[in-house]
Formats: sequence, C-alpha cells, structure tokens
Amino acid sequence: MRNTLVIFFFLSIFAGCATERVEYRTRPAWHYSMSDSMENEIIQEDGTIVKYSPVGGTNSAAVQQYLDTVELQEVDELTGEITLRAVLPEHVLSQFLTCLRDRNWDLLYDQILSREARTHFESKDNGITYFQTFFDLNRRDIGKLLQRMIKGSAFGDVRQIKDGRFTIITIAPHSANDYRFKKITLVREHDFLKLYSLE
Repeated sequence: MRNTLVIFFFLSIFAGCATERVEYRTRPAWHYSMSDSMENEIIQEDGTIVKYSPVGGTNSAAVQQYLDTVELQEVDELTGEITLRAVLPEHVLSQFLTCLRDRNWDLLYDQILSREARTHFESKDNGITYFQTFFDLNRRDIGKLLQRMIKGSAFGDVRQIKDGRFTIITIAPHSANDYRFKKITLVREHDFLKLYSLE
C-alpha cells in the first residue's frame, strides 16, 4: 500500500508538469503595414505557441509585385501637384527625409502628416508658422534620426512595433543617447501610412 502511495505521488507530480512548445518565426515587415489584425503570438490547435517577429522590408517577390501596382509619387500634369503614397514604413521615412532636405514644408504638411498631426498644428496659434519653424529649427536632428532609421533597420539598431493602426519605430537603447529625437510613430490611413508623431 505504501509503495502504491509513493507511485501515485510521483505520478501526480509529473502529471502536473506540462511541456509547453514555443516556436519562433519571422514574418515580412510589410505584412504589418497591410493589416490591423496581425497577431504576434498565436496558439495552434495542438497547443504550440507561435511567436512572430518582423524581418526585412521589400525583399520578397510578393512585396515587389504589390508595390509595382502602387504609384508612390504621382505628379498631376496640369497642376504640378504631387501626391505621395507610403505602403511601408521606409517609404514614409524616405519621403520625410526628402522633404527635410528640400525644405518642402507644404509637401510635408499636406502629404506626409496624418490628419491627427495636422489637427495638432492647426490647434495652435499661428499653427502653420509653428509647424514650419519647428521642422526648420530641428531639421538636422530629425534628418540624423531618419537616416539612422533607414540604414539601421538592417542591423538591428532600429525597433519596429505594430500596435493596431500604429507603427512605432524607435532607436535601440544602446544608440539612443546619440539622438535628440528617438521615436517616430506612423498611422495607417486607409491603405497608406502617414506620420503621426515625432518624439
């Protein structure tokens, strides 16, 4: 009887210890730009936990095929008006950097800023002047951040998190002290990304 109790005790201990299987997978970063419902962690029917992390940008044939259907910059032949479209975060960063380089504040305001960002500036006294002054005074610091974010994504210096409509891009902590601005948040408006905030 005593042996039976001991065996039962050990069986109870081992039965209480469940093995948890976790798989780590990668998913192309562009998937996150296309959907609000991407889960970074799912549980499969057999109980396996699958954790996803974004990698790459525009490397796959499927991405290129989709991008070939999108005109990222369109110029109206009659008016000369420029329309910018950004599917991937790197599109916004590159367009933003070009506007800073050229001091093209109208294009930055009209085509790159999100509705919420424009509302923020419009709520201030002399909002457009404030907007232009802010970006003109901080042009070099913002440009430095954008260049690092564009180049650093391939080396792990840049972190990108998708949170619903928002894509948050930050400089890794070991490099952040070199930058006045450290975080850019993008927001998806319909099918395209816009600049939501700069911190």
